[in-house]
Amino acid sequence: MHIPVLKELENGTTELVMLDLNDVIYICLERRNILYHTENEQFWHISTLSDWEEHLYHRGFELTDKTNLVNFNRIKKMDGKQGKIYFDEHPSEQSKYATIAFIKQKLYNKKIARVIANNTNKSLEIKVEKGTSASAAEAQEDY
Repeated sequence: MHIPVLKELENGTTELVMLDLNDVIYICLERRNILYHTENEQFWHISTLSDWEEHLYHRGFELTDKTNLVNFNRIKKMDGKQGKIYFDEHPSEQSKYATIAFIKQKLYNKKIARVIANNTNKSLEIKVEKGTSASAAEAQEDY
């Protein structure tokens, strides 16, 4: 069995790797974190969403609040009033969702509008009144 762990590099950063549990000779706690030891190396257990975000950000994952790391490549709908992100285009009561903090809604508003349009194969509607200008993301309010 393989598990995702962090390998500390010489420059002090970490790299996400898959560790074969058959290679582990013992597991211990160090600095309140689980550490896996092999014959020649040691690996840190991934214990926080921040660690996951650091290594999955380039794959489209972002923290939407303190408890959710969301794959933006899978978002299909957002209910801004309830602070919910859905992975179904037409969610039901049984649909899975993640929560999003209101401050993050403001921060990611345009990005979420773009990913929803992309993930649902739709284009963003642009409504421009005479004498004003708007971007496609600004025009998308109810997604």
